[in-house]
Amino acid sequence: MYKSKLAENILAEHLINVGSVVFLTDRPMRLKSGLVTPIYVDNRTITSTPEAWRDVLETMATKVMELGLEFDIVAGVEGAGVSHAAALAYRLDKPHIFVRNSAKTYGNKSRVEGMSVAGKRVLLIEDHISTGISLLSAVEGLKAEGAIVEDCLAITSFGIEETKHLFARLGVDCHEMISFTKVIDKAVEMNRLTAEEREKLNDWLSSPWTWAARHSLTAIAVEN
Repeated sequence: MYKSKLAENILAEHLINVGSVVFLTDRPMRLKSGLVTPIYVDNRTITSTPEAWRDVLETMATKVMELGLEFDIVAGVEGAGVSHAAALAYRLDKPHIFVRNSAKTYGNKSRVEGMSVAGKRVLLIEDHISTGISLLSAVEGLKAEGAIVEDCLAITSFGIEETKHLFARLGVDCHEMISFTKVIDKAVEMNRLTAEEREKLNDWLSSPWTWAARHSLTAIAVEN
């Protein structure tokens, strides 16, 4: 297990070195949600580097214990969250399930793969939260099958206020392993960003939906 400050420093460095976080300060992209962002996050790359993945999982396990989260099952969201959720469940000796983006058209036609979640407390794991659309859908899918969902944990999150309000309305607390401002600060320390670029990125984090217009920027790529 790792202490929080050390863990955050190690985590930020891993995210940058393995290419999980890419800064697009002057060439932003448009996410599926329509949000134009100068930061691209793909935490699937972590699993390709065993040392980084081990540190991420240990940090995640420590975070769960620090927060005192109570749960019976660990769930991943179909896509990048599944590998991290499965590994964490194994690490904590808990059952693992995953939530499909849409229900199967055959068999039990369920969105949940694995054991029954009726009456069970489920900790939802995601690799990254931007607008939170897919995660919100997973929460609704679990609750529809009788699960109790009070907490989700993501490796990284943009911390968008509108997203926080949506989860709060569902009675779900979203936790992140590291603040994105700390990732940006680490990138400056590693000479991957300038102080001027840090200011522009922090401006985006504070007001992401209007950022592109305010800086007269348009997306040069679209998430697929």
